[in-house]
Parts: sequence; structure tokens; C-alpha cells
Amino acid sequence: MKRLKAIAAAALACVTLISFTGCSGFKVIDDEDVFFDALDNAVGIDDDETFNQKNTTYNGDKVEYVIYAQDGDNFYTYIRFKKADDAMDLFDDFYQDFEEIREDGDFEGSHSSSATKTRGSVVFNGEIESGSAISFFRHDKYLYEDTEVYGGVYVNDNVYIEVYSMNGSKRDKEKITNFLKEIGFPKP
Repeated sequence: MKRLKAIAAAALACVTLISFTGCSGFKVIDDEDVFFDALDNAVGIDDDETFNQKNTTYNGDKVEYVIYAQDGDNFYTYIRFKKADDAMDLFDDFYQDFEEIREDGDFEGSHSSSATKTRGSVVFNGEIESGSAISFFRHDKYLYEDTEVYGGVYVNDNVYIEVYSMNGSKRDKEKITNFLKEIGFPKP
């Protein structure tokens, strides 16, 4: 009887763990058309209003596809690397910058972050203090003034995605939320 109870408890624990893992996850967007469609549906950005390129390099790493769009204070980036390690390296750069800013007390607001060997996310809604440096796709940002940030940076397998607003209005933040909802990613 004790053995049966132990097996039942272990099975229940596994089911619970799987359900929690499934709720917090997000899928790999391995087709750039999904990203293009989300830009069009949620934000109203057509693919001809984006910078996009196939078979290129970024920081010496091979990239299968890159999409970058800017809408005022909002930024949308999709990079599908040839190798998953390259996507994770780019994510790690951002993750370490953000963690350093947070640990130094230069970020005020809410955030959640997680990282495994092949998946990670940093979701944020707050203010970064002036004098902080943070790495985004298009450029490393040294912030000369206090800056409100809202959005997230994600990696899953070989795909790296940034969706964020810097000093955006309430409407800008709604666009970020709508876009993240469209692709099924965690929102701030």
C-alpha cells in the first residue's frame, strides 16, 4: 500500500511539473512569416516596412533570417541563427547586462527572467537609471537619461526575439502587449 501511494504521489508531482512548465513556455518561431504576420496583425507594420535579410552574419555568426522593425519608440527584432548556441550567446549578453543593472539597483519596476541551456526570457516593465549600458540587437545602448522600458527579450533554440518599447506611451505599450499576445510570448 505504501508503495502504491508513493507511485501515485510521484505521478501527481510529474503531472503538476509538466503543467507548470507548459504554462510558462513559449514556442520556437522557426518560420519568419509568423513574425511578419504578427507585425501586420497586431501592430500594422507591413513586411515592406521592415529591414529583413536572408543568409547573412551577425557578430561573425551565421544567420538564416533577420527582421527588424521600428515603430516610433517600439522595436521588434527576429533573428534565426544557423546554430542555437549563437542565439543563446546573444541572449546571454542581454541577460547579463540586465542582471547587472538589476543587482546594482539601477532598475526599478517589475521583471521576470529565466534561462536554461536552450531557452530563456527576460520580461520587464520599469525604469533603467541613466548611466546604465544594455545590449540590444541594433546597438548597444548607453542610457544618458532615466529610461522607461517595457517588453521582453526571448530565445528558444536558434531563434532570438526582442520586442520592447523605450520611453513609449501607453499606446506604445499596448502595441507591445498585443504583439506578444499574437505570438504567444510572456508579457510584462
